[in-house]
Amino acid sequence: MGKIRAATEWFAGCAGCHMSLLDLDEWLFELAKVVDIVYSPIADVKEYPEGVDVALVEGAVTTDEQVEKARVIRERTGVLIAFGDCAV
Repeated sequence: MGKIRAATEWFAGCAGCHMSLLDLDEWLFELAKVVDIVYSPIADVKEYPEGVDVALVEGAVTTDEQVEKARVIRERTGVLIAFGDCAV
């Protein structure tokens, strides 16, 4: 079995949830053994890819562009997780 294809996105908010994720420090090295980040604001990827296994989305959806992006993420992702208070 290959690595899990994961993505993250943040909409309107402070990006605090992404900072908390990065605060996992050394554990991120263990995570990298089983997960490939295929899309994220902290990666240089311009278009959300097809076939994402799991996505973490933080922040409130506040614009029409974000609504469309959320729809694309939902269509191309197996498991979508609202990540943090603003997303919930």
